[in-house]
Amino acid sequence: MALSKDNTRYLFTFADEIWCVECNGNALWGAKLPIREGWTRVSSPSGRLGNEEQINEALRFMSLLLPVSPDDVRRQYRSLAKQWHPDLNPGDPAATERMQRLTVAAELLTGADLLSLHDTGEALYVKHVSTSEHRIADIGSVSVSVSLESGEGQAADWIYAANFAGLTDRVFVAGYSGRVIVLDENGEALRAYDIGAVPRRIVDTGHYLYFLTDTRLYILIEDKLYAVIDVHDGGDLIVGQTGFGLLEHKRFRWFDEDGRYRGSVLTKHPIRRVYVTPEGTVVETRQHRAVISGIPDWWKQ
Repeated sequence: MALSKDNTRYLFTFADEIWCVECNGNALWGAKLPIREGWTRVSSPSGRLGNEEQINEALRFMSLLLPVSPDDVRRQYRSLAKQWHPDLNPGDPAATERMQRLTVAAELLTGADLLSLHDTGEALYVKHVSTSEHRIADIGSVSVSVSLESGEGQAADWIYAANFAGLTDRVFVAGYSGRVIVLDENGEALRAYDIGAVPRRIVDTGHYLYFLTDTRLYILIEDKLYAVIDVHDGGDLIVGQTGFGLLEHKRFRWFDEDGRYRGSVLTKHPIRRVYVTPEGTVVETRQHRAVISGIPDWWKQ
């Protein structure tokens, strides 16, 4: 969850969905991240065709009457599957046969295969993995294609983090795929960034935009990449009003807003925290505390 700067609205996420709600409980908007790159939604027609007698038998078997809609068939299928599934009837040798007949009947009445009728009702997605050529004696060249099939839960780009922008009600949504989507105050997509890794921190100062990953800090102005800084030891980002610092395991570096390097502090022991006082920048480890004065100012109180 995240709270807006004026404390009037908040965000919450569920899997690949994000919702913005007023603090009085009134929902403002909702959005859903696109399916991860490489996955394609596919339909799965069964190819089964039945004559009048077979259709009528399927209706009788499922206790349905005409007229009947595909939704009616799906609901009845799920209801009967809960009664007849072999896993729920371990002592009934006829359970498997009944489930097979139920599957055939449902396919005849809907034209869809069992994958589109299972309990979750998910769509089916396919991702191409690889294609290879093999030469077999007496046959010639054979092409082998490998693909993955999955429901929407596997193909979806789940949300890793979401937060409001620093100065506005714009929203940043980061997915596990490494995509960051920027939404306006009404939930409409403004732009998307693909940084190839999950961002651990996103900071918007109004002019500069910072994306921190495990290995790099990306500095942007609107949709243009301004600078890239390598990060070591899973460093953290500390943003001030006139610059920023990168806090790493045994090193603290500070920069101007645009990423120009200004200086570093190296320590023998892991750094616990860094903060600014009127006397200067304070760097603390478990054993020592250093006050550094006379360095370029990067943090304004």
